[in-house]
Amino acid sequence: MGLSKSQFVDVAQFLLSAPKGAVDKVDIKAMVDYLGTVTGIFTSTDMNQSDKTDTASGVAISPVQAAKCFEETVRTQLFAQGVAQAINDCTRENDAPVRVLYAGTGPYATLLIPLLAVSDNLPVEVTLIDIHQENIDAVHKLINHFNLGHYHIRTHHADATLWRPESSQERFDIIISETMTALLKREPQVYIFKHLVQFLAPEGVLIPQQVSLKAWLTQGENKDERAELLGEFFCLDKSTSLALSQEDLSCFSSCLTIPDKDCSGYTIKLTTDIQVYGDLVLSEGDCSLNIAFHFSPYDVVLAANETIQFDYVAPSSPDFSIVFPKAKWQYSDYALPISDDVGRLGLVQLKRSFQRSFMIKRGERFEVPDPEWHAELVIYDMLGLSCAEVTANMFALETFVDFELWIEENAVDVSQIKVEAINDAFRRRLHI
Repeated sequence: MGLSKSQFVDVAQFLLSAPKGAVDKVDIKAMVDYLGTVTGIFTSTDMNQSDKTDTASGVAISPVQAAKCFEETVRTQLFAQGVAQAINDCTRENDAPVRVLYAGTGPYATLLIPLLAVSDNLPVEVTLIDIHQENIDAVHKLINHFNLGHYHIRTHHADATLWRPESSQERFDIIISETMTALLKREPQVYIFKHLVQFLAPEGVLIPQQVSLKAWLTQGENKDERAELLGEFFCLDKSTSLALSQEDLSCFSSCLTIPDKDCSGYTIKLTTDIQVYGDLVLSEGDCSLNIAFHFSPYDVVLAANETIQFDYVAPSSPDFSIVFPKAKWQYSDYALPISDDVGRLGLVQLKRSFQRSFMIKRGERFEVPDPEWHAELVIYDMLGLSCAEVTANMFALETFVDFELWIEENAVDVSQIKVEAINDAFRRRLHI
């Protein structure tokens, strides 16, 4: 049995006052189901039936996907509490109503509707923006359902990276947007703040107040694994947004220096820390916005005192281009297996090729004579495998046993007769 309206208000009140992590997922799910019933937009709907919108500055996720964000308990709790605290702080300092602009509301206006539903006549003026008319229609249903008409809430069906208030003089005390993923990829959070900050009052606040992206030197993927901070490579906050609004894009490029130490066995992880407001902070492991990204050790070169370059690129699908130092190859005197040293399948050259790839992954370089390389390609062709997929698996798999298993599962034929034919073809091609 679902929540009643009064029960929804009670749960919302607890959401806005409880310590971090104290809200039960069951209660959040009950709130989501209630909002779905009111709006007709349910988180149980197949997301393929709800369309996202591609903008010039990132992807605006679909109404259903936006609704699903409410289900991330800690994320919803801290953002809702942050907005409430910001309004409360602003109310103390101003006699006039607090002017709030909320961009990217989704269907539930998650960060504001619960607060308005539990409050009696907050001194606020609210402007809501969303790019999906479906979301605007849903929010109107919630405004009517919770009898919020006295707030004279203005809604706009618009792209928040382009929207402008009717009066060029209008300014807002609080601008809210939670249109992001971890590492500020794909969605238009950066570009929404870049545009809307021009309408922020001089003493106004952005929520979130700060999104800090950091790089760490680490030896494992466990968040509790010892990690050494390399530094912050991007920070989205009020000052950054103001600079961007003046087309100062210098913050989009940065570099961090690798420590003067032996970094073998280490790799890089990237994290997203979010100061929602004041001391309300989301950090690694709290929600999907804080998922850490770990690079494979094979994808990075960590040379002491060299730099890693970060560039925020491609506005239509924002992401970071990350360039590690170039490998300083050394030619190896390691003796590779001979071509006739075979494994379980009895195929020549494979063990030699696999070991060569294994050593290259560790920074060694080997010259491959043209006759040997062309003869090796004959093997792949007769197995019905492309050179690209064979090479990719040589680098991805850690043991020759695993590589032979992959060959066995993917080759067209590894019967004894076929293997003998392949070995003969390889030897003939090698000695042409």
